[in-house]
Amino acid sequence: MPKLGYGHSLLAKLLLVLSELCPIEAEGPKERPKKKGPHHKFEVPQGYVAKGFGFEVEWPEQEDRACLVRSHFGARRFAYNWPLGQVKSDMDARKLDPSHKSLPWDLYSLRKEWNRVKDQVAPWWAGNSKECYSSGIAELCTALKNWKASKARIRKGKKVGFPRFKSKMKDQGRVRFSTGAMRAEADRRTVTLPVIGPLRSKESTRRLERLVRVGRAEVLNATLSVRWGRLFVSFACIVQKHDHAPAPKKRAAVDLGLRSLATVADTDGNILEVPNPAPLRKTLAERRKLGRRLSRRIPASHGHREAKAKLAKLDRRCVNLRKQASHQLTTMLARNYQEVVIEDLDIAALKRSMGRRAFRRSVSDAALGAIRPQLTYKLRWQEAKLTVADRWYPSSKLHHGCGCRLIEPHKLAKQLVCAITEELVDRDINAALNLRDWPEDKLASYSSVGAVAPLACNSDDGQDARSPGAVGGHVRPLLTAKAVPGEARTRKGTPVRGEA
Repeated sequence: MPKLGYGHSLLAKLLLVLSELCPIEAEGPKERPKKKGPHHKFEVPQGYVAKGFGFEVEWPEQEDRACLVRSHFGARRFAYNWPLGQVKSDMDARKLDPSHKSLPWDLYSLRKEWNRVKDQVAPWWAGNSKECYSSGIAELCTALKNWKASKARIRKGKKVGFPRFKSKMKDQGRVRFSTGAMRAEADRRTVTLPVIGPLRSKESTRRLERLVRVGRAEVLNATLSVRWGRLFVSFACIVQKHDHAPAPKKRAAVDLGLRSLATVADTDGNILEVPNPAPLRKTLAERRKLGRRLSRRIPASHGHREAKAKLAKLDRRCVNLRKQASHQLTTMLARNYQEVVIEDLDIAALKRSMGRRAFRRSVSDAALGAIRPQLTYKLRWQEAKLTVADRWYPSSKLHHGCGCRLIEPHKLAKQLVCAITEELVDRDINAALNLRDWPEDKLASYSSVGAVAPLACNSDDGQDARSPGAVGGHVRPLLTAKAVPGEARTRKGTPVRGEA
């Protein structure tokens, strides 16, 4: 650049002063706002809802491709264990030398350190998708964050321990893809994933493919997982809202139980009892028989694999029956009612109060904790309201007719006795009626000490507002875990480790 003379420099200074006093807007498009970083939570755009689509796919018939799938699972596990070893080494070094500079526990720092040393610690890394290592490190960051929050008593619920190394025998194989080719092909029988390529689906992918084809859905990420020897692909998508017919302006209350999965009472006076499938209880005898047969087989033999596959088939059937019952119930409630009242259950305390092992097993078999989360998002889709009643409200012990305290002949009795009229009252129907009329039916007292019934917590998202209960405690949120369906293969179709 040529040097400017004295006059040019003076002119340049003058132009600079004028530009500061009267800034000139540049013509053309304005600068777009910067994208949010990875520390920001993803927000569903207006007019869209978040949905998941799951499909069971077949193991690849080619040996090299089946090994490639297993290699992706191992790469994610390695990417989880290696940074965890670095974190533990830094913690040990800080105990000896407080001035030791440790590696930060955030995703950016751990992934940067991995990219720096991956050629030395894992020279085979290029054979798999980069998403294997990103998902493994992200899982470790989440585990460390949960441990720190639990240690600082910020995280509620059960205490979270320090992360452990993942074992090849116990860890569930899975890998998440957030970039690359993730789609359901036009033939509606093929699912394509990065590096792994096409996988044959055992069911039609029409419900996802047609939405993406017409532009009503967008795939955010895809997760490939193995459960009981079978492969599953789950797509997380955002889908445009569908204009549903508005639900009737009626209110319904749901009382969950073990004899009946749910007892529903609505404002029209209808009572509906949904039976409990109890899939585990119905298959206990067959499970014991298969368990004895499995124990008599030689491990890794054909007979051992067949017995294990039959036992896993029962597990898959139990999981699917539970999911079917809960989804049918929640879908019916979301489509037919404008407001649903449900009680806030503490499943862990309910299991502890049962005493006998068989009773505790029945609570787990019913999967009562899956009802409320499903109602939450389904009612949000229908623009309906979910009301969560207080946990300490004795809906089953208050007589809906006269408001007296019902007498329980024995623990967990189905029929309760009215203290005034001495009539028999069905426990579940009475509880559903009390929840239906809450909070309009304001009863002054329901116990011998005259405790006043607390108000319900109204929330659109199904979560309570931590209002004080009848004994001064607070309502805690309910923690649930989603079960993943699956089934083992028979001897002919299951690829054994080391062969396709």
